[in-house]
Amino acid sequence: MSGREGPVTGSRKGGRASARAVRALSARPWPLTIAIAATLGLLVYTATTSLPYLISSPTTDPHFGALNHCLSRELPAPRLGWAVSPDASRAAVYGPRSVAVCGADGTATRLDVTGALAATFGGDNRLWVSAGGRLLREDHGALRSVGDFAPVSLVGHAGGVLALDEAGQLVSVSSEGSVLGQATVPGAGARLSVGASGRLAAVLNGGAVRLFDARTLAPLPAEPPCPVSTLWWLDAPEQLLIACAPDGMPAFTWDVRTGSHAPAAGTPATPARRLLGRALYVQGCDGFPCTAPAP
Repeated sequence: MSGREGPVTGSRKGGRASARAVRALSARPWPLTIAIAATLGLLVYTATTSLPYLISSPTTDPHFGALNHCLSRELPAPRLGWAVSPDASRAAVYGPRSVAVCGADGTATRLDVTGALAATFGGDNRLWVSAGGRLLREDHGALRSVGDFAPVSLVGHAGGVLALDEAGQLVSVSSEGSVLGQATVPGAGARLSVGASGRLAAVLNGGAVRLFDARTLAPLPAEPPCPVSTLWWLDAPEQLLIACAPDGMPAFTWDVRTGSHAPAAGTPATPARRLLGRALYVQGCDGFPCTAPAP
């Protein structure tokens, strides 16, 4: 509870009592005052300096705590983005000049990369990064270029990754680096996502949803029951939870294969992504990946 206390009123006797109380407080030994200040200072120091640990502690996140603790050591700050492998065994964070990768087996790597825009893991748990106008793929502990392409959004699928640039060029790239398919979508502000199996992809922009086969980028029919503000892929690979624009209500579950939909009770407060290889949702928390509630 906070707020300002109301005006103090009372009798002259009460005023004399208050004056005596003030003198009594002023007469307290200085060592005690110094001890109290030191204790408060220690509490503030502990709270502020241990915050990264609290964020990344296994006790605060049962799935990503150990990975986050490793990532915080490898790349203390600043962190601009993160990525998690399909089976949650690896995670990465990136900053202006480097990318850090940690594994559940204790392995940790920091790679010098300038100007990272996006990162993701493919279906084979290999890291991909967009940086310096190039698409980079992890190869034997290093990031190697697979093409002069500057995607602003990356997302993994079952056979590789999807990459979307600012102009709306959407490309599907195999795990080996070959192009599997291409499409053009409205690029500015588009949000790219892939379903639970890694076989269906959606691009959300301006309330419109465009669906694709994630591997070939063959377009699929898409007729949502309303303009869409946000979407979440559900455990069933062909199902989405959608929030209607502009206010997020009403909400529907939408089967993208059959086109059928049903009213939903509501949607989560924050966006989250479902991993391809595990029934687990992830959201960002202070630059790290954290477990999110299932929608």
